[in-house]
Amino acid sequence: MSESPYIRWVKSKDPEPDQNYVYELNVLRAMVRQEDYQGDIGWGGTWTKERYQRLREEYPEALMAFEAEIRWAKEAEQLRRETIEKYSHSPYIAEVEEWPDSEGKDKYLRDLKRLRDVMIHSKKLGYGGHAMGMIYGRLRNKYPQAHEAFEEELRG
Repeated sequence: MSESPYIRWVKSKDPEPDQNYVYELNVLRAMVRQEDYQGDIGWGGTWTKERYQRLREEYPEALMAFEAEIRWAKEAEQLRRETIEKYSHSPYIAEVEEWPDSEGKDKYLRDLKRLRDVMIHSKKLGYGGHAMGMIYGRLRNKYPQAHEAFEEELRG
């Protein structure tokens, strides 16, 4: 779980906030996320409904920020799913799938699907790091015709 932008903002204030305050914000964020994902299942120890209610009442601004983070994450996930669904069909790959079965065809199809997946994730979704860039470069150079076809498909 990455650090909350709200908590990062609180920690950057001058003078530096009390560590207990930051700790309570982290606990509240974790409880809000836990409640959103699973309800209060799994709570125990110091995680009680009473503590959760107290933190919610004590830090309403933080509560709103944490709930907004959850909404943004859900919206981003929905957009990711829609984008992947939108580009799930490839006429180029469909054409290759119709070729007669062979060991070479299976490897080629696997590489094509991987190249297209990397292109969707890096170009349309903005994901990717060094490893994804290396995979993309290798497959783009290995299959330039497929790369051009996928570029055209993703433009449309």
